[in-house]
Amino acid sequence: MSEAPTCIYSEDPAAFEERLRGEILRAFQEAPIAPGSVTLQPSPHTLIGAHTNVYVEARPQLFEMELLGQSIRIEVEPTEYTFNYGDGTVYGPVSTPGGPVPEARWGEQTATSHVYSQTGDVPVSTTTFFSGQYSVNGGPMIPIDGRAEIASPSQILSVWRSESRNVADNCLVNPSGAGC
Repeated sequence: MSEAPTCIYSEDPAAFEERLRGEILRAFQEAPIAPGSVTLQPSPHTLIGAHTNVYVEARPQLFEMELLGQSIRIEVEPTEYTFNYGDGTVYGPVSTPGGPVPEARWGEQTATSHVYSQTGDVPVSTTTFFSGQYSVNGGPMIPIDGRAEIASPSQILSVWRSESRNVADNCLVNPSGAGC
């Protein structure tokens, strides 16, 4: 009976496969994976007490390389996200990246929105966790045991306070009245 063909040629295939798997994990964690892109709504300013929608857009990516004489294809895809709102609050990891809302709905609560309680400039960022799978010499895709964490660059959000006053004065009669 003949043996099934193999994609890896070595005197000790099991030891070589283990070594190759370690190299693939290292290559996966060191790959130049593009970070997710953070969007804030509204931006670059928001108000205390209002929900600020924060979401991240991250995409699947593909890397092809040669390791230990083998042709390797690594596919990565975003699977989880951690949101750092810049005021000491962190949300995640969660499986939802959030998403945009129409401008008319800014200030409404979303799955990844945050309410600020202090004024000031805050650095908002996310970390995207990528899972991967690989193929050796065009063979079947095999899950990679581990994941890569890629931090996005921070965006500065200015948190403002707003004040409103009800005024009974007529500005034509009293031009120095409140709100005139």
